[in-house]
Amino acid sequence: MENDFSTLLKTYRKSMGWTQEETSEKWSYSFETISAWERGKRTPSNQEIPRLAKFLGMSTEALASTITNSRAQPLKRNLQGSDPIPTTWKNSFETWGELQQIYRTRTEFNKDFSYAKMFENAQENILATGISLNAIALTYSRDDLIKIITEQNCTIQLCFLDPNGEKCAEREKEENYTERTLANLTNVNIILMKTLYSQIEKTHPEHTKKLEIRTYDLTPRFNIYIVDDTLMTVQSYGYGRGEDTPTLLLRRKTTGGLFDFYASVARHVLEHSTDIIKSIKNIQ
Repeated sequence: MENDFSTLLKTYRKSMGWTQEETSEKWSYSFETISAWERGKRTPSNQEIPRLAKFLGMSTEALASTITNSRAQPLKRNLQGSDPIPTTWKNSFETWGELQQIYRTRTEFNKDFSYAKMFENAQENILATGISLNAIALTYSRDDLIKIITEQNCTIQLCFLDPNGEKCAEREKEENYTERTLANLTNVNIILMKTLYSQIEKTHPEHTKKLEIRTYDLTPRFNIYIVDDTLMTVQSYGYGRGEDTPTLLLRRKTTGGLFDFYASVARHVLEHSTDIIKSIKNIQ
């Protein structure tokens, strides 16, 4: 078994007697993609592995191992190099030193750090922007959310992708979901948060303003959670599912750095969102 994806693909293609153009046509990938894979310039995403494994006649696990090894090769070559790091680069590393950790998937993040650890000590604000916001709306304890709002006096702002908007429908097509799959999941999470709001309204009415449930209809680019403008997780949506994409853990250390960049993205979504609780009350 080849331990490098580019070699594996090239060997398979030649054994079939195909050109790169024929491979791209048979597999429904662009010629540029096939060429980049064979040259080692790119590797398939995790979402593409099951499909490619079927084409290559191998197990998903074996192909995933091969692709993981291929991704590591450029890093190994860089680490083996002897060139010293330029001083100007070192200064840049210090500026962007807000990056605390990179987790390969959100599952790995939750095993090592978790959103529960992020949220439990929140004192001022939690801002979340994404699609369905499962990490806080679906899997996080309702009782703990109430405690954060009523005892820690913390504001929670949740920006969901509008389940009835154009951008949600576009995202479903990107991920090959059947129509309304993502919309229904997001809507369930919104309903859960509305139920939480109603509970707070009955037991702690003075704290209802501390929970904002909002929707936006912009192209979702990142999943971002920010706690007290100090700690943040970021995932790029790209064309992959949130659970399977890398998770960056950032801690604010400077101004104008990586933290500020992603915070500005989250604020942009917030500024272009609608508070659905206020909207309902205004209609009533």
